[in-house]
Amino acid sequence: MIFVRRQLAQEPKTLGEKLRALRRGQAVTLEMMTKKTLIRASYLRALERGEYNHLPEPLYARNFIRSYTRTLGADEEYFLELYEEECGQCDLVAPMQTPRQKIRSGRLRIWHKIGVYSAMSLVLLGFSTYLGLQVHSIVTAPEVIIFSPSENLLTHLAIIEVEGLADPETSVYINGKQVVVLSDSTFSSLLYLEPGINIIHIEGQRRYSKRSSIERRVIFSSEQGISQVSFSP
Repeated sequence: MIFVRRQLAQEPKTLGEKLRALRRGQAVTLEMMTKKTLIRASYLRALERGEYNHLPEPLYARNFIRSYTRTLGADEEYFLELYEEECGQCDLVAPMQTPRQKIRSGRLRIWHKIGVYSAMSLVLLGFSTYLGLQVHSIVTAPEVIIFSPSENLLTHLAIIEVEGLADPETSVYINGKQVVVLSDSTFSSLLYLEPGINIIHIEGQRRYSKRSSIERRVIFSSEQGISQVSFSP
């Protein structure tokens, strides 16, 4: 009798492995999750692979996990706790780390002085780098994520709701009118559409920062049954 050795599937351990197993267990593809959650496929893929450096700020990553688990009917808090354990203190900007110079007791005092001066130089360099990063984070345009409407949307309704995600410290403007960003980082606003192509401008800005800008084209037609429309760039 011939025995065939088969490798047993390992139980998922990490957050990404458990999310992927949960999705596959319900026979849901990544493309289906993208449509249901309105989250980019690249973000979902990075989340399942544990590549947190490819995700936006942790504030957005947590909302991605909530939307992901809510769509599949899983326990949101359990997966958020896993994220906190794996990510740690990733809300903070990782400070510049400089290796400590190992000084042997038998070295001459001159080398000790050189080490002290070198350490002071590194501290000054680290402080300058930290200050530069802080200034860069202040003036950089904030990220604004739009859930709806999708680009080139065709609708027969004269009213459309614009929904998105932004940092609570970000001022969001839709067609020049400021909207309120809630404490959970979400915002929404109703817009009246004109017949034909409507261009919706969404902008975000923090104090002293540059302004980010997103556009969505939506066509309003009172005739139902139209399934496809071509847009000119």
